[in-house]
Amino acid sequence: MDAATLSKLTLEIGPSGFEDRVIRTIISMIRNRVDEVNVDNMGNLIARIGNGPFKLMISAHADEVGVMVSHIDQRGFIKVVPIGGIDPWVMIEQELVFMGRNGDIYGTVGVDPPHLRRDKPPSRFEELYVDAGFTSNDEAFKAGILPGVAGTFAASFRERGSVVIGKALDNRVGCSVLVDLAEEAGGMVTGDLSLYLVWNTQEEVGLRGINAAVNAINPNMAIVVETTVAADVPTNPENEWITRIGNGAAIRALDRSMITNPRLLSAVLELASSRGIKYQVQVNPYGGTDAGAIHVHGTGVPTVVVSTPARYIHTPHSVVNLSDVEQVKSMITLIVREHAELSRVMRIQA
Repeated sequence: MDAATLSKLTLEIGPSGFEDRVIRTIISMIRNRVDEVNVDNMGNLIARIGNGPFKLMISAHADEVGVMVSHIDQRGFIKVVPIGGIDPWVMIEQELVFMGRNGDIYGTVGVDPPHLRRDKPPSRFEELYVDAGFTSNDEAFKAGILPGVAGTFAASFRERGSVVIGKALDNRVGCSVLVDLAEEAGGMVTGDLSLYLVWNTQEEVGLRGINAAVNAINPNMAIVVETTVAADVPTNPENEWITRIGNGAAIRALDRSMITNPRLLSAVLELASSRGIKYQVQVNPYGGTDAGAIHVHGTGVPTVVVSTPARYIHTPHSVVNLSDVEQVKSMITLIVREHAELSRVMRIQA
């Protein structure tokens, strides 16, 4: 994987509902690599390669968790509400960047220093405030900060060997994989296949964007490319790790929104084993992905979720191993090449 592509996408600002910057960046990367590019009314980017009757959709959500300005007090302190799943304690003393009407504005989530603190640090969003250095709400308004303005974590991108640390790796890692596929898919898309690459919106707030995309495409099969929880840290017992960094692609068997069809799952795992792809089976009773909406579309869409494990998702500093990303990419490429056989496996004779 090209870490430069991942870095560029990760550092872009794109909380749920405000993904335009990310989508424009991706368009600039893929425009000359695909047969058709469209952006729908939900902001989803849909690219097509090939024109066969079998429609294979591969999606990765482009949004990240963030915040929205809800109020600015008379002294210019900013109150925010979450966009997506963020724990309030993750926010403390973090730098945020707001997509202001007149340009980006940076601020810090304020907290009293320990020697002045009379109470415990804030534990609810209602207790948080952002300090952007304004002296009044009028000054904030003139700078383009007012209720309805969105923001997210302001963070850097660090790379050391195969390890990267940064914000929005959930799911800019998946977005980067799809960008790579757009460059390389020409040789894979032949015969009966139409490959649809979808960078969809608003996953973090309830699988909203993907519904419009799947309605437009009506795919015969789907792959969701995600970044998922790796809880393999000292504070968690091994049976709660869900996935492990460095153990390869996470192929999902179950989550809160979908049980992967067992015939499809078995076939995918057999393919991975036969080609030496490093993988781990993920059983996650807590979270969900866009597959929850895709697999029940119409009369049902055979769907598999292939994810990159990441520690500390939904924080400013997630950790990913690029060797896992390569295994994800290899797994997806293999599914594309073997889509006809996988489709055959799914058919049950009456």
